[in-house]
Amino acid sequence: MSRDFFAFFERYSWRPDKGMLPFCIGHRGASGHLRENTLEAFRLASELGAEMWELDTQLTKDGIVVVSHDDHLERVFGVDRHISQMAAAELATLEDVNVPTFEAVAALARELGAGLYVELKAPGTGILCWQHLRQMDQRFACLGSFDVAQVRELRDAGCDFPLSVLVRVGHDPHALGDEAGADILHLCWERAGERPQDLVTTELMRKAFDEGREIVLWHEERPAVLKDIMRLAVLGICTDLPELMRPVTGGEERFG
Repeated sequence: MSRDFFAFFERYSWRPDKGMLPFCIGHRGASGHLRENTLEAFRLASELGAEMWELDTQLTKDGIVVVSHDDHLERVFGVDRHISQMAAAELATLEDVNVPTFEAVAALARELGAGLYVELKAPGTGILCWQHLRQMDQRFACLGSFDVAQVRELRDAGCDFPLSVLVRVGHDPHALGDEAGADILHLCWERAGERPQDLVTTELMRKAFDEGREIVLWHEERPAVLKDIMRLAVLGICTDLPELMRPVTGGEERFG
């Protein structure tokens, strides 16, 4: 099944020269190589060919959006502190903890020409991210969440960026898309067995397209699975290892 993305790009003012489709979306940056959700991981993702970066948002005690999957710093940094219980200035002083602000990541993306695929974790971060992106006229971006209410909040507020709803295995993507008012169905089905690609049926894709929605797929690092899903008419695919989607060949130039 083929897909023309021109109308989507035009609707959201995405330039048509942003790279190959499906987009390679560096999952938390190039998190298979460097500490996730850091400026270093995002920069490396672009160097390895990713057109977009997937990132997660948390909110400090004083209302600053920062980029981290977890509120608790233990898993990534080995520090028993919570982002939501600290002011941004205090977070920035913690030794061996490098949690960037959303504004810093957005600035790096502008510098490198990368798109932002923003997964909203902490409630309240969506409107703030949208406002910053609008202020900077940074159109190559998408906002989404597993939390339908956060996506719906942006839709009801008149968000003029594409909105994505993240869908767990066993959940109805079309029903969640309707509930959230989403433009993109992000199927997070990497744990659905050895061949999750079999769940992305022609019927599922056709129904999404008929309803005016695009599809983004889970983070995938299995070469055989990647090979299959890269043939699908989807907008993007997340991966911890961007080089698997964008291998360098002789004389080939990287996007970015």
